[in-house]
Amino acid sequence: MAFFSHDYEVFLLLAAPDAAPLWEAAQWAPFAASLDAIVAQAGTRGKTGVRSHQYNPKGKPIAFGRLGWDDKSHAKWTHTAETVDARFMSLEAWAPSWTTCEKDDQAPDLFLALANESLLGRAGKPLQFGQRLVCAIATDMGPDAAAALRQSLTQLAARQDAVVFARTRRPWGRAAYGGFTGAIQDMLIGGLFQPDDPHAQPLDAATFRERWTRIGQA
Repeated sequence: MAFFSHDYEVFLLLAAPDAAPLWEAAQWAPFAASLDAIVAQAGTRGKTGVRSHQYNPKGKPIAFGRLGWDDKSHAKWTHTAETVDARFMSLEAWAPSWTTCEKDDQAPDLFLALANESLLGRAGKPLQFGQRLVCAIATDMGPDAAAALRQSLTQLAARQDAVVFARTRRPWGRAAYGGFTGAIQDMLIGGLFQPDDPHAQPLDAATFRERWTRIGQA
């Protein structure tokens, strides 16, 4: 089976503009803990890899070194009251890591991507949502794992007063030009919305590139 052809249950969460940032340690810790068992199951192929793009006040990237899915790594990149020189932009977590996926020629069993909307060219501009989060779990992880991920995200959506909480099912990517395109890993920044500004129009079906099914009242 090709790298990109596995099916995934994919979840999208757009947090309210005034929701507490998920990159704050106090918010991330309980969310990460709720995913620990799923990450461990996905990690049977290899260790989980995490990378975060953050910048200092001068706009220079901050180096965190090798990050995994553990308390020590979480403490390196999450923000606390003492964090004054870091501007969070985005985070990715791959289980197993991207290097293992490349070696295995198989997409990750679990993928998570988080972005700070204000650092995506919208600093100081009106926002309909302040954070975007995409989580994907391979269907061959089993229905219990997918249900556990959904439950964790449902709780997070409530805490963040999500303006959109939705799901879809799709492969990691779609065959094109001898390879693949439209990968889940690219959804967060360039693959969620139609070209128009999502903050300047209703967050309805016409705004999104893909068909999403809303979950609950979000």
